Amino acid sequence: MTMRITGMASGLDIDSMISSLMKAERIPIDKLLQKKQTLQWKVDSYNTTNLKISALRESVSSARFASSWSKIDANGNSVRLSEDEIVAKVKDIVSKYNDTVSTLNTDITETVNRGYSPLTSDEKSAMSETDVKNWETKAKAGLLHNDDILKQTLSSMRSVASTKVGGVSDADYDTLSEIGISTPKFLKGSADNGKLVIDETKLRSAIRENPDAVIQTFTNQSSTSGEKGIFQRIYEYADNAVLNISRKVNGGYKTAESITQQMTKLDKKVEDMNEKLNKKEDRYYAMFANMEKALQNGNAQMSWLAAQFG
Repeated sequence: MTMRITGMASGLDIDSMISSLMKAERIPIDKLLQKKQTLQWKVDSYNTTNLKISALRESVSSARFASSWSKIDANGNSVRLSEDEIVAKVKDIVSKYNDTVSTLNTDITETVNRGYSPLTSDEKSAMSETDVKNWETKAKAGLLHNDDILKQTLSSMRSVASTKVGGVSDADYDTLSEIGISTPKFLKGSADNGKLVIDETKLRSAIRENPDAVIQTFTNQSSTSGEKGIFQRIYEYADNAVLNISRKVNGGYKTAESITQQMTKLDKKVEDMNEKLNKKEDRYYAMFANMEKALQNGNAQMSWLAAQFG
């Protein structure tokens, strides 16, 4: 490491001069760090959405099987859930489904603020905490805009509203609309698009008239896609989304380079560039140290000459 004591003979603020030079040299590194920060924010957004999708998957994990719609009574016998219990269970799952749909709609349609990039360390130091927070909120917006995985997941989930479940014992109850569950009118850019709306009166009526068919519409198990129950389909859509997002973030079999791998490469580039900059900074200090030494020698000679002619 070069000894960094300069400026005594010349009177120049060498540290400030070299700092300014290095600041310009650091611009490419700052850009790499900004790129990494954007990727990290994208990972955070993916993880937040994945937690929401995982919650939906867990809510239908057992509900996709007919056995979960029964309970053990006081005599130890297995009996079907009551009407109120079935309605409550359907409401709970639909609520989680709607939360997930709302999240996906927001992620996909959120506008990107292209004028806002991650702040550099120097930019942060010149701003208040509130200003930094507000800036970063805008910079994070739209990171998953039009994301292919999320669009495919949302499209698949929306399809359940119009899906007919083949193989149900009563064809009068083999779609969601026939048991009182529909979707609102489509509005461009709305977070409500694709949500499910329950007509409780119609749902209760269907349960009273043919509870087995209603439950079968939710839970039918089949290797044929057209005969799978609604909750089985939702489970599979959610499970695929969780897997695909995890692969996008962390990598997986036959997938493109993951975000984590991209961040690791950026770290290596930053490390290499920092090493080069440190060496360049040492050269600057060495150059100015030599200049100082030359000035000191020159001053000494001038002092000697002055003494000779004094």
